[in-house]
Amino acid sequence: MIRLEDVSKRYPNGTAALQDVDLTIEHGDFAFLVGSSGAGKSTLIRLLIREELPTTGRVLVDGKDVVRLRRSQIPNLRRTVGVVFQDFKLLPTKTVAENVGFALLVTGHDGRTVREETDRVLALVGLTHRRGHFPRELSGGEQQRVAIARALVNGPRVLIADEPTGNLDPVTSWEIIKLLTRVQELGTTLVMATHNAEIVNALRRRVIHLDHGAVVRDEREGSYAA
Repeated sequence: MIRLEDVSKRYPNGTAALQDVDLTIEHGDFAFLVGSSGAGKSTLIRLLIREELPTTGRVLVDGKDVVRLRRSQIPNLRRTVGVVFQDFKLLPTKTVAENVGFALLVTGHDGRTVREETDRVLALVGLTHRRGHFPRELSGGEQQRVAIARALVNGPRVLIADEPTGNLDPVTSWEIIKLLTRVQELGTTLVMATHNAEIVNALRRRVIHLDHGAVVRDEREGSYAA
């Protein structure tokens, strides 16, 4: 589902964000990306959704070489890869349902499809009763659930969660992790960047550890620290 072949990323200021990364994540896998700030986690994520291009190497997502995509093909890639951020990024003037359905509207889906798919993912994240509320009326955990629903509404094959519990309290964090685990168990490939050692150590999933842009550890049923 995801493959990086000898990928390096160097920024114009000389910073080497990634160095000689070789990595394969299979369909349906659940992988944690761990490492200190500046280790390369965010750069790797930006490569997967083509917000950045590698300096050298190949990045393949769902069989597509993202470097070779034409500009017109990038939106299709981003429908294949859903992304959830730490700070939710919801549109404050739109309701829950409008936030979730917006991605379908802008890609030309008809109103019936938008309603049906929005209802489907809101039921999945347990927020059907909140469909008419605005983000300011929701708790942090509810806002993150809306963000997850929005990421899932296009039926992505990959879900990337970038510090999804970073702004949440411990109890709410676990609710979000249980939801993400259920999404992965339904067949979506999940890649989650996190600094939360407790979550990583409890779940014992695959752990990919980045340090100074290099993969220094990649283990199944791994822990946060070696």
